[in-house]
Amino acid sequence: MDGPELALEPSRRFHDHDIPSAKQVEAPMAYGNDPYFAGSRRHAAEGLWPREYDVAEGTVLYRFVDATRCTPARGADGAWWLEYEHFQAVKHFASRHGYSLGYAARLFAAILYDWSEVNCVVRARVDKPLHVWKGKGKQIAVPSGSAASDARDRNVVQHGALTGKGATRDSRMTPMQGSLEVYQLYVPGLGKPHFQFSSLMTLLGHEDIATG
Repeated sequence: MDGPELALEPSRRFHDHDIPSAKQVEAPMAYGNDPYFAGSRRHAAEGLWPREYDVAEGTVLYRFVDATRCTPARGADGAWWLEYEHFQAVKHFASRHGYSLGYAARLFAAILYDWSEVNCVVRARVDKPLHVWKGKGKQIAVPSGSAASDARDRNVVQHGALTGKGATRDSRMTPMQGSLEVYQLYVPGLGKPHFQFSSLMTLLGHEDIATG
């Protein structure tokens, strides 16, 4: 015969109402940028190796902008951002090696001169949970037929003698690799064509930075 049956205290007994009902199960998180997420992966994949990622409400993000083309507030409404730790990695690298912060950002995020002078950084708080794409940056390549207009971006690409073609000028830039690489965020809903910054984030401030 088995030993005496252990009796649960009345307060410890299980009842049907202890099993969560469908109404008690927590609903999936609603993201502030849900309406803009579908189809956004292909845009993120143009600049990074994307994987889905959640950014919590209250998180502070950083973005490099060109204050000569628009106001910092307007420049903040763009899709590409950095989290604090990755922004700090860029900042510390610039300090250690004597680079301007703008030039270091260009190296880490593969920002063509044609796109931005990278002379300002904006800081913003996430006001609603965001569903974003996060990943390491990819090499940026603009074919010679549509090469960037800024000569500083053009790289001479030699063709083999067997092709019978001369050199072309592509625009290419590879972000920092290996131990120096940073992860970038692509936030659907920010920038073209939606421009939803004001409904998703709050601008906390901006700082003019040296470029290069």
